[in-house]
Formats: sequence, C-alpha cells, structure tokens
Amino acid sequence: MTFRSGVITGITPMQVEAAAAPQAPSRSSGAFGRALGRMAGRAASRVTGEYTYEAYDVANSAAGDLVNAATAPTAGARTVTAYMVMLRFDEGGESAIRAASVDNLRVGARARVFGSGANAQIVAE
Repeated sequence: MTFRSGVITGITPMQVEAAAAPQAPSRSSGAFGRALGRMAGRAASRVTGEYTYEAYDVANSAAGDLVNAATAPTAGARTVTAYMVMLRFDEGGESAIRAASVDNLRVGARARVFGSGANAQIVAE
C-alpha cells in the first residue's frame, strides 16, 4: 500500500446522505430497463421505418433513467455530517478527500493519506 504525506490546508463540514456509497441498480431493475429500452427502440424503428442505433440508444437511456428514478431513494433521506479535507502534499500536489471523521486532524497539521479515490484514508502524523 502506498501513502502520501502532506499538510492539511482546510477542513469543511458537509451534509451527505447516510448511505453515501452510490447504489448500483439492482439486477432486476437493470434487466427491466434493458427490456423496456429494447421495446421502445423497436417501436421507434417502426415509426421511422428503419432501425437506427441512435433511436435504440435514446429509448434505452430514457427507459433506464425512468427505472432508476423509480427505484431511487425517496426525498428527505437521512443525512450525516462528513468532512472535506484539503491537503497539500510534499510533492506539491493538492487534493480534497472526504472523511467521515476528523478526530485528531486540524488545519496546519501533517497527515498521511493511505490509498486513493473513495478508499483514501487520512491519518494524523
């Protein structure tokens, strides 16, 4: 595992959904969206007289959006406080990393970042 060291330049609290991890569409909703998209694409090809990939793609995307919207969490979902931690790394780069907690972290303190992307973890030095 690699790590990078740097100085914390900012900590900003923010509200995020309690289930912060993006939820992938379920297998059943994905299959339903694809089937609905195929049917809409075929219907569009009958109307235009020719089957085009563009008609299929638009219909498939619209059907997928419709299915995803129908299975999305409801409005008013519970939120929690997370933190956006800005770091200036020793090699000169900067990065903003989301952290669930900022215990032992403060602006101006040195910290290490283990991992990258959504799996990055910040630890005070």
